[in-house]
Amino acid sequence: MSYLKFLNLAQAIRALPGFPAIDPVEEQLLNHLAVRWHSGDLVSVVETMNNLPDQSPSTVHRRLKTLRKKGFIAFKENEEDNRVKYIVATPLSNKYFKKMEECLVAALR
Repeated sequence: MSYLKFLNLAQAIRALPGFPAIDPVEEQLLNHLAVRWHSGDLVSVVETMNNLPDQSPSTVHRRLKTLRKKGFIAFKENEEDNRVKYIVATPLSNKYFKKMEECLVAALR
């Protein structure tokens, strides 16, 4: 079954020494951000905190700070309003998504 093969490969990627460990909530948040980034959206911290219905805003904010500390995301200030911060991908998150893509392709073979 391709899906189970993907899950096994993805688990192996998460265990690689080049990637800090992330918990399921952080992974869900990172995936949510990836979808928005792929659509070309600028994603603000406040918007993200308020748009994940299964997580409280304070939980989302804590997880964003943790993902930033681990190097998966960065914050960029809005040039016109420095109170607004956008969440942007980092080389580490791009590498993580690339590895996950490779897992998906391998699972479908």
